[in-house]
Amino acid sequence: MLVLALLLGVLVAGCGSMACELEPGAEPVAVRRLGCSDDREVMSTAREDAVFARTRSILVIIDREDGDQVYFIDPDKYELHYYFARDFLEKPGLTPVGTLADFNILNYRRENRRFLLAKLVEYVDQDVYTLELAAGDSASADMIVDGFRKIAARTDLADVLRYRPVSADQEAMLDEIGRRIRTIATDEVFRNQVYQALNRGIGYGVLRFRRTATLDGQPLSPTDLVVLDRVPNELSMVAGIITAEFQTPLAHVGLLAKTRGTPNLALRSAWDDERLRPFEGQLVRLEVGPQDFTVQIAQPAEAQTYWDSLRPTAVQVPQHDSVTLPMFDVTRVTLAEVIRIGAKASNLGELYRIQTADSRPLPLPDRPFAVPFAHYANHLTAAGIFPQIDTLIADHAAGRVAPADLERRLFAIRWAIYRAPVTPAVIDTVIALAGTRWTPETKLRVRSSTNVEDLAEFTGAGLYTSAGMRVTDGRDAIANAVKVVWASAWNTQAFIERDFYRVDQHEVRMGLLIHPAQDGELANGVALTINEFSELRPAHYLNAQVGEVSVTNPTGDAVPEQILYYTWYEEPEYEVISRSSLLGWTTNWPSSVSILTDAELTELSDYLEAIHNRYRSLYPGHAVDAEWKLLPGRQLIIKQARPFLRRDVAE
Repeated sequence: MLVLALLLGVLVAGCGSMACELEPGAEPVAVRRLGCSDDREVMSTAREDAVFARTRSILVIIDREDGDQVYFIDPDKYELHYYFARDFLEKPGLTPVGTLADFNILNYRRENRRFLLAKLVEYVDQDVYTLELAAGDSASADMIVDGFRKIAARTDLADVLRYRPVSADQEAMLDEIGRRIRTIATDEVFRNQVYQALNRGIGYGVLRFRRTATLDGQPLSPTDLVVLDRVPNELSMVAGIITAEFQTPLAHVGLLAKTRGTPNLALRSAWDDERLRPFEGQLVRLEVGPQDFTVQIAQPAEAQTYWDSLRPTAVQVPQHDSVTLPMFDVTRVTLAEVIRIGAKASNLGELYRIQTADSRPLPLPDRPFAVPFAHYANHLTAAGIFPQIDTLIADHAAGRVAPADLERRLFAIRWAIYRAPVTPAVIDTVIALAGTRWTPETKLRVRSSTNVEDLAEFTGAGLYTSAGMRVTDGRDAIANAVKVVWASAWNTQAFIERDFYRVDQHEVRMGLLIHPAQDGELANGVALTINEFSELRPAHYLNAQVGEVSVTNPTGDAVPEQILYYTWYEEPEYEVISRSSLLGWTTNWPSSVSILTDAELTELSDYLEAIHNRYRSLYPGHAVDAEWKLLPGRQLIIKQARPFLRRDVAE
């Protein structure tokens, strides 16, 4: 133990005082006390995998078999408690440190553990200091309180340190623990954040300030970097996003930023921030980091290099079969049908082939069917619309179309699609297929399914339009719903984004996915089947909200529930990042704090893991972006799933 003595003892002075413990310039692996802010500055790290921005952390170990020795460990030197214990705390006569698996099971899950493992966290914006355990730690209230007191006594934070529970099980003990030591709830920490890094990286663009309410009248371009007063439901492709409101991370805007490689952050003071306002109207370089951001003047050449890096080097030619006319039972299709019915419908078809590890099928929309591309192509051919599209594409490529003219001409194309009559046989078939599946009064969703949507490298999320109908509404209403979705292939933002990604727009085709609407949901949510915060801790990242307040397109400033449901623990465990701000408005809810029960979270995670494993074979290297709902009777349903690949942001 000579090495440990050198690392700890020589550098630590005056253990009986709360003066600074470290000599200037010292860089120890660990210390036994933290006497002042300078000590904490040396020993702490702003971790890139931190769930909360603007935080600094120090690892802490209490050796309960060695006189309750406390070790404050620099995370830059040792990323995990285990590695420090392995290198320095293997001692004769004490419980062996063992393998990583043995260490984790004993010291996170067992009452007779040798070590209590924690971290000391500074929340810089809030001037709050907390002691936190891992989400999977099952320490009792007595063990937590005892450990807190021993750790606090060896710091200069004894009068301000607070305990923060990070899991639901730890939250359940908060009242009991709070009667004995200082505590703070996760919601308070989240509520008082100032900075939110939603997609890290570097982007270049002209800095524009826009009121979200005026976006329709002030269109943005892919070379604009926009500061918004509110979070928009939809946003055209831009070079960077800054909002003055915090965002729902897995809403369409956030997910599109990830798949497009667009830097994205929230800053509560953004609209008037002195680091942003002086650059209004100028070409800038934005860097979004895990703990903070920077903005500086950029040169046109470096900006152009960045913009070029986002675009494919070759033209992307969408494939399609525009001849096959029979409609498809989606429960029987696979991804092979993508060239006939589009990616959304064929991806959904793949879900009907999946079972969980214990052989349960996924809960999915009831017997959906798909209208293939051929009917869209025939409709546009009969109405003489394809030449109009071809002329616009050629004029735009030649630079002969101003933004306002582009919108006008695209509207004319959509209007022509809508005005043209749908072939009666198409409506007859839709009515017949719906009649064999559902009652005439069933509310149906008609959804886009194109050959340039939900693809491995291009999600197209939010670009197209869905419509609702009932068979009892009559033939005209059914035809109108069909045409609204067909026409949305030529929405302005869809055209602009496809052009940016060098898609051959002559080959764009629109199919339809039709299934019952899931109305009256108790809750809805989005999930990614990866832990974007840390590759070391596999998890499903869940965003959820009660009722019909959409997670994909949220309104107002409602805070969603955010959970990291870990898939690597011996038993199911999850970390709470935020709780829903709307849960207090619910009645007859099983929990006063959580949207889904523990059993429902486990059920949902089982579904997500099964989808992830299937899609990993279909789309190598991809995770899954899935939307789900909680229906009356607390029945979970998977609405859709698409491959998710985060585009690398320029470095």
